[in-house]
Amino acid sequence: MAKITLKEIAEKLNLSPSTISKALNDSYEISEETKIKVREFAREHNYQPNPLAKYLKLGKTNNIGVLLPSIRTPFSAQLLQYLHQSAISNSYNIIFMQSIDSEEEEERALMTLTNQGVDGILIAPVSETSNLKLLANIHNSNCPVVIFDRIHYNLETHKVGIDNVRSTYLATEELIKINRKNIIALCGKNLGVTQYRLEGYRKALEDYNIPIKEENIIYIDYSKSLTKIDEGLKEIITRRMRSNDAPNAILGTTETLTTRVLGVLADLKIQVPKEIAVIGFSNIEFANSLNPALSTVQQPTEEMASTALRLLLDLINSKRDRSQIDFQTILLETSIQLRKSTVLT
Repeated sequence: MAKITLKEIAEKLNLSPSTISKALNDSYEISEETKIKVREFAREHNYQPNPLAKYLKLGKTNNIGVLLPSIRTPFSAQLLQYLHQSAISNSYNIIFMQSIDSEEEEERALMTLTNQGVDGILIAPVSETSNLKLLANIHNSNCPVVIFDRIHYNLETHKVGIDNVRSTYLATEELIKINRKNIIALCGKNLGVTQYRLEGYRKALEDYNIPIKEENIIYIDYSKSLTKIDEGLKEIITRRMRSNDAPNAILGTTETLTTRVLGVLADLKIQVPKEIAVIGFSNIEFANSLNPALSTVQQPTEEMASTALRLLLDLINSKRDRSQIDFQTILLETSIQLRKSTVLT
């Protein structure tokens, strides 16, 4: 069915284009009878409003850009789900893009979103400095930007995330409590959260007077495929387990590394938790169904998504200059779920 224009609807119903526009926008100036007639006719004839025309008239598209590093983790999928739900309830649409942890891809995505005239942008940056000048320019001259998840970023705006140092400290402490003190820390190379999660790991070891072994701090390149990541993990763990100082625990500082390492250990026939205990960041809903069930640090995705979107909408609708706004950094509570990967039965 061919699309019909607003002008054609007006001609068919013998009404003015302005009356049709007001009826479709639920104006108080138009009677309910006319509104119903116009809406039914528009629906039957596949009328679609012109978003560019609406933008030119109102200066708004009711579109929000969301830029995440990846959609391949349950954490990201949950964030998108809750952002979509929250946006719909506020009459906004989500335009999603991913940077694939590449600064170049992040720049391209930001340019695409601004060219589409989004009203605001939610972003988890690739790193602490990636495209900082570009984002500052967008935030100050184009549309508001709110940082979430990877909040260690030097932009004056609202930020919503977790206390990465404390969360990793508590996870490391759980391993220490079960007398697993030779702990590998699996870290994402060049990720914005890595140094803070590693700080929590180091602090826990120091507080319990456990020597920090630099050979236990392992960086994984996220630009590689999952297959290559698995191969790298397998090589590193094999080498460490064959050493004279074999580790007895693994802390995953990202969701991908936490979940991938469990499969790698199974392939290597390393018993969990008998030989090596595992805990780390992950929001997978089936963590309890894995073999063994995976101990995890869970992030509050629903609260993170709804809070970040609310703050962005506040900026979009604010009449004040951004320099006059008292920006917030909100740290949400994580929770630790202990399961069989850290519990000896």
